[in-house]
Amino acid sequence: RNPNARVRLAAAVAGGATVAASAASAAIGSDVASPSVGSYVVVPAGTPVNVSVNGASVSAPAAPLAAGSDTTLLVYGSAAAPAASLIVDDNHLPSATSNLKLRLVNALTGAAQPLTLDAAFAVVASNIAPDSASSYGVVASSTALRVDVFTPSSAIAIFSDSTLSVPGDAVFTLFMLGDAATPIALLRKDR
Repeated sequence: RNPNARVRLAAAVAGGATVAASAASAAIGSDVASPSVGSYVVVPAGTPVNVSVNGASVSAPAAPLAAGSDTTLLVYGSAAAPAASLIVDDNHLPSATSNLKLRLVNALTGAAQPLTLDAAFAVVASNIAPDSASSYGVVASSTALRVDVFTPSSAIAIFSDSTLSVPGDAVFTLFMLGDAATPIALLRKDR
């Protein structure tokens, strides 16, 4: 059995704060400037996660990392009151190689609202609260996929891109990071 877990750091603390995280003696990220999303690293499963923001310790998620799992460690909020949570990732490929899996992580701070993700003019995720992730939606691959992210208070997208070239047989996460007034979108290929 696999005694390890894969985890990546999503640093979403407002104001460009630096985030560090580790599990046992394995570094997940060191002095990572927010907002950013790192790559997966292998750490021992079942060990507690240690998190700090601008050098000050942050209460880490109580749940241990499960053996054989893929997880995103989300550190978010203000530098004065940061928080951390674990988001379970499902990096299993879609059943059809011409499709991809896509989900949304709402890591906005400030006056953050629930978010809705559209891909090719179809709703993929709806009303995703801050500090949470949607389930995965299945979308056809495209060389010019249109993706839009909306808040419930406006019909104008806070993020829109109509030129995303996304292959099939893959898994993607769209992270919405930073302050809600000036959101930053990062699309990551998870697998």
